[in-house]
Amino acid sequence: MATFNRAITLKHQANLGEDVAEVSFSEGAEVAVLKEWENHTLVKDADGRVFNAPKDALTP
Repeated sequence: MATFNRAITLKHQANLGEDVAEVSFSEGAEVAVLKEWENHTLVKDADGRVFNAPKDALTP
């Protein structure tokens, strides 16, 4: 698990061809870490939506 260290808005597209939705997270919101890259982390929220979040926005 990780938490956001600041309020952030990320984009989510449920399926190809669907509209992209902006999802806002408040500081302290928890997400599950799925995979890490050099600058970004793949995270999943409590609703099962997956996002690429910048590493500097997360606290392990």
